[in-house]
Amino acid sequence: MKKLSAVILTLAVLDYTARADSVEFKMKRVGTFRSEACGVGDFNNDGKLDIVAGPYWYEAPDWKAHKYRKLRGKVDKKGKGYWDDFMNVPMDVDGDGKLDVVTCCWFAKQIDWYRNTGGQTPWPMTVIDKAGNHECGDLWDIDGDGKALEILPVTRNTHWYEQGIKDGKAGLIRHEVSSKKSVWGMGCGDINGDGRPDIIRPDTWFEAPEDPRKGEWKAHPIALGTLGEKTPKHTPQIWVYDVNADGKNDIITSVAHGYGLFWYEQKTDGGKLSWEQHVIDKSWSQVHSIALADLDGDGDLDLVAGKRFYAHNGKDPGAKEPLGVYWYELTTGKQPKWEKHVLSHGKGIGSGLSIPVVDLDGDGDLDIVVTGKWGGPVIFENQMK
Repeated sequence: MKKLSAVILTLAVLDYTARADSVEFKMKRVGTFRSEACGVGDFNNDGKLDIVAGPYWYEAPDWKAHKYRKLRGKVDKKGKGYWDDFMNVPMDVDGDGKLDVVTCCWFAKQIDWYRNTGGQTPWPMTVIDKAGNHECGDLWDIDGDGKALEILPVTRNTHWYEQGIKDGKAGLIRHEVSSKKSVWGMGCGDINGDGRPDIIRPDTWFEAPEDPRKGEWKAHPIALGTLGEKTPKHTPQIWVYDVNADGKNDIITSVAHGYGLFWYEQKTDGGKLSWEQHVIDKSWSQVHSIALADLDGDGDLDLVAGKRFYAHNGKDPGAKEPLGVYWYELTTGKQPKWEKHVLSHGKGIGSGLSIPVVDLDGDGDLDIVVTGKWGGPVIFENQMK
């Protein structure tokens, strides 16, 4: 069965070169709906990448809005409340050659898929699984084939899904990692250098077995997500990357509901692994979505991050401070440097639960898509050629 997936791989290095100070972004508003998740994929098979966010998919290149479903919940004009929609992953679930949308729900406690009909609306919805509260989720490369085709949802326990055949029908197959209740937050990457993508939670990293579908995932303690402390706490995406170019992969994440964006340096002493926290930025709060991508074409990966709007309806630290979206240009080395660049600040634009970073317009550089309860989505088009 043919697999078709959205082009939302953020670990991308395209064929271009430039200096960070020459990189400029042009902002374009696509919509005004107050939802918190988005994705990118070609929904009408015309060769152009579209955007999905909330109940709409936006058709490139003019971004015409197509309403393909209804949402449960409500968000008022001040941004308070929630639509029960915390993940928008484009994926061809039924293998018919058209991208569908997989979503997850906090309040309904389930993960769903909406089948792309090719025109007729609403798209029919099927409940994939009832697995408790779903905080969010993303596509990751869990089986190590170099393609981010597997869904890793953020639930209390740890499991993942892939497209396949179950009981003679195309759908999503669930694979268990651990029944242990973990802190909210999730990521994937090779921690120990064995070539296998591991799964990381704020309080545990699970060492991947030789067969990620059948083997046992070995649990190792870790403590991510608290500025200056060694207590695991709620994070957004957890990325794995060799920040200081010492041959060992490090970790990049943040405090989802407070102040702090940081990287953790991997250290080993007598075979014992430990992590040293380094602060990237602690000047703004609610860093609830981060992505890695080579925005300036210098061969290493930079960091994109945005402030979530009213994650807990204004009760988080710094919730009423200005929204913003930023990228941090990384210079790797023994003393790595992160240079902050402002994409938007104080203009009512932040980022909710996901930041797709892709070559949206096919011009050879990477663009950024954000949305949130402030009303989006919004595109930051990379002007570098």
